[in-house]
Amino acid sequence: MLPDPLVGVSHAKRVILVAGKLFYDLVKEREVRGLGEQVAIVRIEELCPFPFEELRQVLRGVTGDVRWVQEEPCNQGAWTHVYPRVTHVLKKSLEYHGRDADAVPAPGVGKLYRKQQEMVVKGAFDGL
Repeated sequence: MLPDPLVGVSHAKRVILVAGKLFYDLVKEREVRGLGEQVAIVRIEELCPFPFEELRQVLRGVTGDVRWVQEEPCNQGAWTHVYPRVTHVLKKSLEYHGRDADAVPAPGVGKLYRKQQEMVVKGAFDGL
């Protein structure tokens, strides 16, 4: 569990939970949009065993909305694993943001992949 070193979750309008290298794209987008004070990005790097207590401590005092962001389609990746566990800790809803369900983890065409990746990264900040 790697909490955001710049933004406390209790002051953030949105908390983004993420695993893996997508974190770096989200940090860049947060900087481009000037949302450094409004969005906390928390990395969950160990999914099994799930870090219930660490997540509980990191998310203590969260007042904004919480999103899980992943680059894989929603029927793949970690979403189905983290959803029930994070909502158990949060005691409130968890939003998903990523690619729609698909039979393959990536489209296989570079141009389409980049377009979808941009949609995932930019969409994580929609509404702010």
